[in-house]
Amino acid sequence: MIDGVKCSCVGVCSDLWQHNTLLDFGIWVSETTGEVRTKRKVAKFQSMQFIISENGACSFAGSLHKFHNGNDTNYNDFTFADLYRALQSLNRYFNIELTTAHIHSIEIGVNLELDYKPEIILRNIICYKNKSFDNLSSKGKRWGVICEYEDYTIKLYDKGHQTRIAGIGKYILRYEIKLHRQRMVKPFNISTLADLQSVEKVAPLLGLLIEKLNEIIFFDFKFKGAGLSESKLLAWKQYSNPNFWKDLNKKQRYKARQRYEVLRGKYGCIDWAKYCINEVAKKWNELAESKQETGRPFPKRSEVLQAHEKETFSNLECELEKVACDFSKTKEKEKSKNPPRYCISCGRQINGQKSGSRFCSEKVFGKSAKACRNKDSNRRLTIKRKIIRAMEKDLMLRITYQHGGETYTDTLGANEISLTREWLNKVEKVEVLKSESQQLTGNKAKEFLQKVSNNNQIIS
Repeated sequence: MIDGVKCSCVGVCSDLWQHNTLLDFGIWVSETTGEVRTKRKVAKFQSMQFIISENGACSFAGSLHKFHNGNDTNYNDFTFADLYRALQSLNRYFNIELTTAHIHSIEIGVNLELDYKPEIILRNIICYKNKSFDNLSSKGKRWGVICEYEDYTIKLYDKGHQTRIAGIGKYILRYEIKLHRQRMVKPFNISTLADLQSVEKVAPLLGLLIEKLNEIIFFDFKFKGAGLSESKLLAWKQYSNPNFWKDLNKKQRYKARQRYEVLRGKYGCIDWAKYCINEVAKKWNELAESKQETGRPFPKRSEVLQAHEKETFSNLECELEKVACDFSKTKEKEKSKNPPRYCISCGRQINGQKSGSRFCSEKVFGKSAKACRNKDSNRRLTIKRKIIRAMEKDLMLRITYQHGGETYTDTLGANEISLTREWLNKVEKVEVLKSESQQLTGNKAKEFLQKVSNNNQIIS
């Protein structure tokens, strides 16, 4: 959902902030001379930084998710209802008029809780379009990747590593996009904080998340190229090299990716892009449809005194008490009788279709919508065909599949496998095992040797 924001607060009187008991402003002061370096004033409350410029203009920046939690954590779910409550709190306690709080940058993303370490996905990320990712690492260990552009930044990282929660058994992959320019959200009719109170405007941001995720090249390093010809093996290795994609123009990259997808699908390799898109869409819809809670204090009552940092070179300190804001009496609640639903393949809104629809309908969107369902079924069809061919030759198969959040690999006869849709959805990879030469022992070996001996005598 929405996390970090940076806004200018038009119409806010700076005196209201300076006399607000929750805010304690500091200024830049020289420790040597005591000289005031700038009249710019800064106060910090929880995760939010409030700024009054020299000309009296007001602005703020920070994490709405952390602000809602009342602490410095944001690894839990942050629903649309939670976002609504956080915005209402900014209005109530800091006199921020949401309709005139103009957004300059915004961060959207989701936390995906996994049954395995996020490293498994992160190590299979190659590049975004033709640009390689930079590593987020500490002590030589890669815990995330980042790709920066002028208008936006894409990040995927191990949230558990960042917040040190892995010790309690949680594995969380964070996927986020930070939009540095307001024009990036203009197509969604989002320009002020008030727009973030509309689920009809916020929910379609899923399309932007899916669009960028679909441009990421993922690889399956588990597949070592068994069964590939020499030329195809060389191509397969090229696809795992960021420098290969870097040197391609848009048209060349499109064709290379098509060839890569065909090769990846033919040998049953894991489609990490599809997996991530499905998980992101599922989590986003879950957060958007979550009902608003009532009677929950904000910030939490259990938290008391906290020191607030100030942007100053002097050793000034202060302590402020966090207030508990009761939202049980809030009359303005945004509800939607028909919460938005989105196609799990392309991210398009499909509210006009039957309930339970997962893909775009041809009746609503035309023939092009068929590609959404085909994209989901082609992988299963490829696996099914491989198994059927193995059945005809009575061959053995090595099956890699997911069950209960764990990955398993079994060697089975083709005729032992049930070709149900539910089972095929779990399969990640299928390898056909080559027939081994038959080993003869005992009487059969003696008979074979006698036969060979007799034949040699006839020939001689």
